[in-house]
Amino acid sequence: MDMEKILTYVENIAENLEGLINTLGCDRIPSEGAIYVDGEQNVNYVSTEEAMDMLDSFGNRSSSEMIGKSDYILIYDADKKLVINGEAYIPSGYMVMKSSNGLRALDEEEIRKVISELGSRMTNLAIGEYRIQAYQLG
Repeated sequence: MDMEKILTYVENIAENLEGLINTLGCDRIPSEGAIYVDGEQNVNYVSTEEAMDMLDSFGNRSSSEMIGKSDYILIYDADKKLVINGEAYIPSGYMVMKSSNGLRALDEEEIRKVISELGSRMTNLAIGEYRIQAYQLG
């Protein structure tokens, strides 16, 4: 795994969050919500209500796993999981929240921790002529 590529990806996530804050016109991220990585791999901070609606849209295809040894849970549509050479990856379409006797919203400090945890599990995948970032499951 190339550490420089991981750091670049983490920096891009941070830039996306800063852009989101600027777009919303606020000095800080709202106090409750979840991180959602959309189909274009953009990092979005969504309200708790939006997060629950997205999770509902996963239906019975919903799957999840804890991120490392943290209290953060990555929830995704299992239909979007890629299996390559026996390893499973999710490139986009996933939500991150806190797991504590159910799902809980993330605050600003937790978002920074989540980004760090995600960055440590990201990898570059070569699919034909394309290169994409993906979270390595398991």
